[in-house]
Amino acid sequence: MNTLLIVLQMLPLVLDAVRAVEQAIPLPGQGKRKLDLVLDILRTAYDGGVVDVAREFSWQKLVTIVVPMIARIVDVHNELGLFQKPQPSKP
Repeated sequence: MNTLLIVLQMLPLVLDAVRAVEQAIPLPGQGKRKLDLVLDILRTAYDGGVVDVAREFSWQKLVTIVVPMIARIVDVHNELGLFQKPQPSKP
């Protein structure tokens, strides 16, 4: 139960990080780079003690939790059309 509460507390941070990266880099086909950037942001927060999960989870365990969370967040945003796709320029 404690794990679930920690994950739910992390959701706003992960959600904000995903949205910020997508807004900063609205390019299609860059999912891996965007994921790496989100993980870098989370790692900085983890190492800096901004998120109080270091005593509950190792970094690797945290990654195994947040990567599927990030994937689902991105899927839902894409399904709902919340992430703006660049429009092809007309000749």
